[in-house]
Amino acid sequence: MAVIQTTTAQTTAPGQKENLPVINMAAINPAAGNQTRLKEQPSDYSGVVALDLSLATLAISTWGISQWGWFKHTPVAKTEDWFGKDTPSGGADKTGHLYMSYVLSELFMWDFKRHGVENPERKAALSALAAMTLVEIGDATSDKYGFSSEDLLADAVGAAASWWLGSNPVWDDRVDLRMEYWPSNGYNLKNDAVSDYSGMKHLVALRADGFQSLRNTPLKWFEIQAGYYTRGFRTFDEQTKPTRHTYVGLGISLPVLAGKNSKLGKILSYVQPPGFYLEANKEF
Repeated sequence: MAVIQTTTAQTTAPGQKENLPVINMAAINPAAGNQTRLKEQPSDYSGVVALDLSLATLAISTWGISQWGWFKHTPVAKTEDWFGKDTPSGGADKTGHLYMSYVLSELFMWDFKRHGVENPERKAALSALAAMTLVEIGDATSDKYGFSSEDLLADAVGAAASWWLGSNPVWDDRVDLRMEYWPSNGYNLKNDAVSDYSGMKHLVALRADGFQSLRNTPLKWFEIQAGYYTRGFRTFDEQTKPTRHTYVGLGISLPVLAGKNSKLGKILSYVQPPGFYLEANKEF
């Protein structure tokens, strides 16, 4: 039981009232004083941001040096254009950059939130964009690629998508950005899986369960998808004619089926297994 401490003022002068006992509130609740001091000393979480960005930079640099031949040539810039049939990957590299920037921002945001970093959505997006800018700086020194302003713009769109969805929980509960991957014909372990665009599809999924009016109906198990992919642009592709594809699809909402708050459900918000949707495809 807390002990109430009191103090009595000094003897008053003649004609004045005697001071009443003063109650020491800190003695009643010692934590009150500590809470006040804690509020006056906000924590600094810049170390978390710096550490995460450093780890991402190390991982990206290691892969770039080993797989993409970074830092071997004088920096150059190249115009790659966007989704034309004469571009190196038919534009799949642009949707790939958008997706990777988005996922990297989401990873940053998850770690920032669990460590109590202020404004985690904005800081995660900026950190992801900084890390992806490193990719373009490294590519500028590679004989395979070169600095691409188109790639950098795609990176910015991916980071902005993560920031906007993270800042708008209603839409974050409705929209997923995902990648489907199955190794392409001709791919083997000697090749760079990150650049195996002929095995990828990048897509946006609109989940019915994110809408309150549909959440308690059978429609909650379904979603609408829209995506883009290319085939036959890589040097190891067995398909000789390059093709580009857009599609819309009706699919089973696997994150809902697995449980949105489960670990598997979270993963399925970013990864799309093949075969769980009906696709209407347009080749061009």
